[in-house]
Amino acid sequence: MCKLDNNIIIFIIFWRYMMKIGMRNIKTTLSVFICLLLFGVINRENSVFACIAAVICMQNTVVDSMEKGIARIIGTIIGGVVGALVLFIVNTFFNDNLLIFIIPLGIMILIQICVVINMKQSVVICCVVYLSVMITKNHDGGYLLYTINRVLDTSIGILIALLVNKYVGIPEKLKLRFKQNENEIPGEDEDKDDEQNREQPSIF
Repeated sequence: MCKLDNNIIIFIIFWRYMMKIGMRNIKTTLSVFICLLLFGVINRENSVFACIAAVICMQNTVVDSMEKGIARIIGTIIGGVVGALVLFIVNTFFNDNLLIFIIPLGIMILIQICVVINMKQSVVICCVVYLSVMITKNHDGGYLLYTINRVLDTSIGILIALLVNKYVGIPEKLKLRFKQNENEIPGEDEDKDDEQNREQPSIF
């Protein structure tokens, strides 16, 4: 009987905190799922870049996601173009052994470009795409085609995140049900003040 009571208490605690998962968390998870599903259906490889872009692009509001989505698409294009250009120069005039010095130098240049054009939000995705182009050795069909594919994959992830953020939401009836369940949890009022003191801001 004691074990059963402990299980009930554990379940109540689990349910209580799981209900605090925010919509940004849910939308990010859904965006990644859609990316994986879409790439599986169309039999396209390398969904990792679309998933990364979806995670990075998801924001609290549609407006923020749109602004950051546009910035990240620009960053994706910059990173891809610079990566392809650097690879062309290295393959044409230099030795691949110099990449260990050229790749970090390219990162520094890309960050500065994003700062100069006032696109600081594009830095992360710009560098991710650049590194994927520069470090990945298996460029089937040539590095230019590989670069185009990476830019396309990243753009798909960004687009999915924007659509999910705009059109996905919790139905009002379900919201009311969650609130009712929270109010029915024993000891809610007693622990409320302690929770507010312990609660830390979350990214999602």
